[in-house]
Amino acid sequence: MASSDPSLSAENGLTRNSHRNLHGIQRWMQAVIVDPDGVRSGAASGEARNAIQSESVSIEDMILPSKALSSQRRLEVYANAYYARLLECLRDEYPALTSLLGEETFNAFAFEYLQTHPSRSYTLADLGQAFPAFLESNRAAACADDNASHIGSEEGASTDQSWVDLMIDLARVERTYSEVFSGPGIEQTATLQADEIASVPAEEVGDIRLQVAPCVRLLKLNSRAHEFAIATRKGTASTDQLPESVPTYLVITRLNYVVRTIVVEQEEFQLLQLLINGDTLGDSITQVAEESSLEEPEWLARMAGWFQKWATDRIFTGFQKD
Repeated sequence: MASSDPSLSAENGLTRNSHRNLHGIQRWMQAVIVDPDGVRSGAASGEARNAIQSESVSIEDMILPSKALSSQRRLEVYANAYYARLLECLRDEYPALTSLLGEETFNAFAFEYLQTHPSRSYTLADLGQAFPAFLESNRAAACADDNASHIGSEEGASTDQSWVDLMIDLARVERTYSEVFSGPGIEQTATLQADEIASVPAEEVGDIRLQVAPCVRLLKLNSRAHEFAIATRKGTASTDQLPESVPTYLVITRLNYVVRTIVVEQEEFQLLQLLINGDTLGDSITQVAEESSLEEPEWLARMAGWFQKWATDRIFTGFQKD
């Protein structure tokens, strides 16, 4: 754990009595700093005591005071800076959600999230990984939030529900953007073209399984939250005109190092989902066709268009035969 306060370095911050291994001291500081009830409570916690294998060591035993600050106050300054930095990272990853909620309300949700999902990874890129799931699990509390329920509509309880749908959808979209942007891509990879499938003998086409590009993600939303996310990045978002609450199906991918959001039809989404899950082309087409309300000629025409579009958008990298 890097210190933002140079006076808390091992050389001039730790007491002479804190001659313990560095890993134990780091674990002790982590336990003390992230405790939701403050550093004094953190120092008394079982996690902190276990870290340094002592039942009686206090903050003063571990950290020297400075000329201006007590040992506890020095740790409190560090803890405040630590959380401030993590909140800043979350706001950077979720700019549209921050814009929607306002910084104060976003920070309140984010701070509670950090209490239940403290940073455990070597990289801050993992910090917000569970944030959408956290919001979903706290849906009832989000509905009751006074700062959220009045924005965008005047329809009471149904407004609360659609508002929370939008909030969670935004979190899911923005987290997906982060993962797709920083994850593996296809910039140096050949991808599947429509004519390659056409070259497979007709009796074998149904048995092939398509291989999806590593940067492709599918998202089913309850709103057109991606519109607000995109508008935020363009600087044109406004809470006076929020996205429509309607089932929305997205493919999110990366082309030439730029994250792209592609809106697709429900049946196209269902077919992609089956193919990405590893079902054969024949089984996937049969299942979606059986559930479709379209007449066969229209269904076949649409499907042909989808395959052409997938080739253009570089959704699949190849295929294998069973």
